[in-house]
Amino acid sequence: MTVQTQRRASQWKRTASRCSLATFAVGIGLGIGTVGGQAAAWADTGHAGSSTTSSSQSQASGPGKAADGHDSHRGSGLATARRSTIRPDSTASQRNSPRPASASAVAVPISAPAPGTEASATSTRAVATTARKTTASAALAVTVTSPTTPTPPAPLSPIAKLIALPGHIVNTVLQSLDLTAAVGGPQSPLDFAPFDNLIFAVFRRIEHAVGLDATPTTQPVPPTLTYTGPTTALTPTVAQFLNAAAAEYVLGGVPGGLQPFTVNGVPVTSTNILSGERAQVWVTPQNQIIIAYQGTTGGTNLLFNPLIAISQIITDLQVLYTHTTPQAFVDALAFAQRVQADAALQGYSASDIFVTGHSLGGWEAEYVAQQTGLDGIGFESPGINTIVARNGADSGFVNIETYGDPAAYFATDLPGLQPFMPSYEPAGGSKPHYGPIVMIGDPNAVAPLFNASALYGYGPIGDLIFMVDTLGNFFEHHLPGMQAYNLDVDPDPTVVPWLGLPMGPVETGYGALTISQLLQAASDAGQLIAP
Repeated sequence: MTVQTQRRASQWKRTASRCSLATFAVGIGLGIGTVGGQAAAWADTGHAGSSTTSSSQSQASGPGKAADGHDSHRGSGLATARRSTIRPDSTASQRNSPRPASASAVAVPISAPAPGTEASATSTRAVATTARKTTASAALAVTVTSPTTPTPPAPLSPIAKLIALPGHIVNTVLQSLDLTAAVGGPQSPLDFAPFDNLIFAVFRRIEHAVGLDATPTTQPVPPTLTYTGPTTALTPTVAQFLNAAAAEYVLGGVPGGLQPFTVNGVPVTSTNILSGERAQVWVTPQNQIIIAYQGTTGGTNLLFNPLIAISQIITDLQVLYTHTTPQAFVDALAFAQRVQADAALQGYSASDIFVTGHSLGGWEAEYVAQQTGLDGIGFESPGINTIVARNGADSGFVNIETYGDPAAYFATDLPGLQPFMPSYEPAGGSKPHYGPIVMIGDPNAVAPLFNASALYGYGPIGDLIFMVDTLGNFFEHHLPGMQAYNLDVDPDPTVVPWLGLPMGPVETGYGALTISQLLQAASDAGQLIAP
């Protein structure tokens, strides 16, 4: 057999193994989605290439806070946890989001300075060995009001309320079954947390027995960024972004304290079953708009729209296994542009509009931010195929990633899943994130992923260990409730609140921070990574 033939055989074997993993992941994704939709109505807002849906969402009050311990593990459901946070002035109009500044050979700016100041973020090298509990109160800055006030959202029309009613009713039932949760919702008499804790305790024991939790002998450390920009740029808070992203998994879910952005009394939403794109638009009490894109399967939305999960999983696989841009990303961009046009007619400026999402939704938010310059926060999103200079290190879009969640490491700028993923390249590669990366959770949680990945490609047993450990860590770290725990956010709403294993410190006060304040706090804690 020639060398070329041997190489082709090796490549075919690797491709077949990856496809087997992908097929298994599709089955698991569909299965978890069925236990994890918004109420659907139909009203065209002019989004070309996709059918736009609208749904009525009742306004919910913001989450209340109470003191809570900062243990590394928690034995009860996330929906019952309450932590004290620092709240910025809720009456201030949160605008003037961070903008890029010029780069130099020694500085890596993240956001533009306020008049008369300079902003830069210097690329450095740092070794993360243990998680640190940080306090973000120092990052809170004096708020600034804007003389321009957009028109508040119009009340929902009677027909919009009627169309949304079934989703709200179903969600109330799901809350009573402990499948969804919200701060103001009914408390379920059921508690699946003990079973969840038992399952992951067994999983961790197996990892230890196999040696997957051992500290890797050689593990690359991504370069960090040092943020030196202003913290006065006003944006929605981390909690508002996360709850808007999590609401995309909850049928009839409403982010705490937010209300739907409407046109003629109809909520502006977008759904394309063929491409897998789904989004809703929310308005904060500070009159700022958040476009929230839906993650894979849509959680309990599967009850009303199960077919979209197939398109969403295909979209996931397309980004991972090719270098192309899926139609869902294109639809997400078109919808964002439509929202900008609708918002402008109601007095909103471009700086009043932000994007967010979790998992696939964060992927789409990344792409939209890259193509439009909109600011925002994406949660647990992988790297993308479209690459720009410096990968948005100086942009106002931030990725929040959890140590140990495989979705975060489906990229080339975070080491952890090689050789399954293309080669790791510090601050780059073929599938980098767009925008600076804030790491949360326990850095030691990466060890099992790193060790299991080293077994990939060395026969069926190694591939099986890699597959099982990757999926186990996915369910352990990926869902929005895990990010809510580490970010000191009351999940409002959330899906399957008991699924996962909280690890690492609670970053006190992070939920109340704006984008620039988050960058400052993460930089001070050594958690800010270059994309």
